[in-house]
This record gives sequence, C-alpha cells and structure tokens, in this order.
Amino acid sequence: SSVHIALIHQDGSNNHLGINSFSDKISFFPYFFLKDALSVILFFVVFSFFVYFIPNFLGHPDNYIEGNAMITPEHIVPEFYFLPSYAILRSIPNKLLGVLALFFSLLVLLFLPFINTSELRSSIFRPIHRKFFWLFIIDFFLLGYIGQQTPETPFIEVGQIASIYYFGYFLIIIPALGIFETHFNKFSN
Repeated sequence: SSVHIALIHQDGSNNHLGINSFSDKISFFPYFFLKDALSVILFFVVFSFFVYFIPNFLGHPDNYIEGNAMITPEHIVPEFYFLPSYAILRSIPNKLLGVLALFFSLLVLLFLPFINTSELRSSIFRPIHRKFFWLFIIDFFLLGYIGQQTPETPFIEVGQIASIYYFGYFLIIIPALGIFETHFNKFSN
C-alpha cells in the first residue's frame, strides 16, 4: 500500500475509464490520504474481529488432529487462498516442473503491466477482453475447486486444462488482444 500511496503522490490519479486526463487532477492530501487511511482502519477492524473474537472461524477442523510423520493423508489441502496455486502445482506430474509452474504463476502477475500491449487500460471499451477476463475469473475459481479435491482422474485433467488457460490468458491472450485491438482501431478510424 505504501507503493500505491507513493505512486498516487507522484503521478496523480487517473479516472476509472483508463483514459489519461491531465486536467481535473485531485490533490493527494486530504482526499486520497483519508481514503487510504479509512481502508487501512477498516481492514484492521475486520482483522481484529477475527483474531480476537473468532480465531478458529477460518481454520479447518483437520488442523487439530495430531500429526503423524509417517503418513501424509490424501485429503490435506492448503488454506483457501493457496488452492489455485496448489492446483497448478499438482496438475504437472513432474515435481520440478510443477514447482516451476507454481513460481511462474505468481511471477507472471509481476510482468502484467509489461505484457499488456493495449492502449486502453480499462475493459469498459474492450468487449472481447471482458469475455476472456470473466473466463479467467471462472478458471481461477475452478483451479481453487480443483486444488481442494483429491488427486483423482477427472480432477487432474481438469486442473491441467485450467492451468493451460491460466498461463494462456497472460502469455497469449492479453498480448494478442492488445495487438489486435491496436490494429483494429487504426484501421477503423
């Protein structure tokens, strides 16, 4: 969040349409400072509620079973926020390639600003991108569902297909759509 505050302070805010507008800038203080401070306070209130009043609400009952170092049960899964990454890890039979795919599934998010070749940053004026984006969201939740299932035959294949779409969205669809939309806009004008 400190990077967010620093970037807003340096470059200013943009509008929700994704179009650059150098007029009508809003000053950083007090508008964005108060908005970010309210977000941080709200986060700490919700976080404190879970920590102090219901600490076991998001936990799994299997966490209270005494561990056996000799046996790893099949039904053990990570927490819900790691399930899509865990599904990508399990979808590749080779362990080293699975770990590399897990690493690249997170690394590709860091390169997203450089991968996106579209002139428009918003999806409001990009109807094709919106459809692929919602397919990606469905794919992400599908990976989360597959990550909590036992590694059996229908779930492994579905996880492999969902992992291919996950990487294909970032490495093929986003750059190709940006190039297509740029050429389409040049020829339509």
